[in-house]
Amino acid sequence: MSKINFVLGLAPEKAVEWLKTKQVTAESYRNLTASEIAKVYTIARMTDLDMLNDIKQSMVKAASDGQSYNDWLKDILQHLQNKGWLHPNGHDGKVIIDPGSGEVFGAPRRLENIYRTNMQMAYGAGQYQGYMANIDSRPYWMYDAVGDHRTRPAHAAMDGLVYRYDDPFWTTFYPPNGYRCRCSVIALSERDMQRDGKVLSESGEHNLVETHKVYNKKGDSYLTMAYKAPDGSLHTTDRGFNYNAGRMNYRPDLDQYNRGLAHQFAKSEMGGAEFKAVFKQLSSEFYEVKDRLKIDGKPKKDEKIDIRNKLSRQVKFAAGVLADDVQKVAGLKRATVWLSDDTLIKQVDSREGQDFGADYYAFLPDFLGNPEHIVRDGRELVFTTRQNGEYLWAVLKYIDKVEEIYLQSYRISNEKEIRKLMEKKEVLK
Repeated sequence: MSKINFVLGLAPEKAVEWLKTKQVTAESYRNLTASEIAKVYTIARMTDLDMLNDIKQSMVKAASDGQSYNDWLKDILQHLQNKGWLHPNGHDGKVIIDPGSGEVFGAPRRLENIYRTNMQMAYGAGQYQGYMANIDSRPYWMYDAVGDHRTRPAHAAMDGLVYRYDDPFWTTFYPPNGYRCRCSVIALSERDMQRDGKVLSESGEHNLVETHKVYNKKGDSYLTMAYKAPDGSLHTTDRGFNYNAGRMNYRPDLDQYNRGLAHQFAKSEMGGAEFKAVFKQLSSEFYEVKDRLKIDGKPKKDEKIDIRNKLSRQVKFAAGVLADDVQKVAGLKRATVWLSDDTLIKQVDSREGQDFGADYYAFLPDFLGNPEHIVRDGRELVFTTRQNGEYLWAVLKYIDKVEEIYLQSYRISNEKEIRKLMEKKEVLK
């Protein structure tokens, strides 16, 4: 990839934004896929949505105000007491009770785990986006476990590992990787690598493997990615932590930069290992949720929406950057075309059985940058081209509310369909 330095001007609100986007649910983790867990805020055994939402909002306020744990604890305990959720208890002094079900959630000391875990997740998300702003000078990232007696063996096994910022390792293992995880990442330059004698690793089937992790005494398990250490041992994250929180809502402003460099960024993104890993995960989880909802055959419209809502975690990829002349003829205010994971989920459903794999998406930056034809169809633009003897068809839409271009659909077409479109609609190119 060409040298790029996307300065995002990262501010503390990035961490706050991550907390705000988390949705509240009373659903148990054990019934959710990794993508569902990534986008929701829930607390074990707590089923009252009002209580969950109040605790979540207190987290947002704490992050916004830079509130310490002790100050946050004082405020949230007073709030719980005022709402009648905090009750006297002979053993622990006080206990939190779900007013809806009467179920005992636990002693207030559990709140420390909730606070520290959420703040660490928000910090990790902010750190990731800050590091992405500096990949031009520090493209190598090192996993840093604290290394004391409290460090978990799984985290210690990854201590000191160095991967490029776009290595698939970070898709799963960007910290935190568990409750009260203290691990972090250190960004390194080429000079740092040489000075400290660091060895750059590259992930593949030799060190990233799928495994079924048992999560209860009954032996129930779920499929997750594991890091395979040189000694053959497998190490996984805690459940609900096998994703990179920093990727949620991450969108560098590629329009600010030279088109050639921005185009190379998109090519690196769409052809990179991280996109392939996300594509594979969403493909697998789509059918997992479909089976859980007992949907036979093609999902109906409302069923599709239900599946998408469960899986989409606000992750977006730079699908391509329009060349200057293409942007001008299309009459668009922006040049960057985004591919959301929501659209990717729709693609998985629509392209079932078509062998429409990751390689087609790797071609998107070249296709969108300079299509053979551009046709206006209402509020949408249809781009077409030929690649390796196949006709390709992409639908783009400019969303006025956010002032961004999104890929709506991408598929294989044919000459007859394209000719018919051009006869009926406004041809721009």
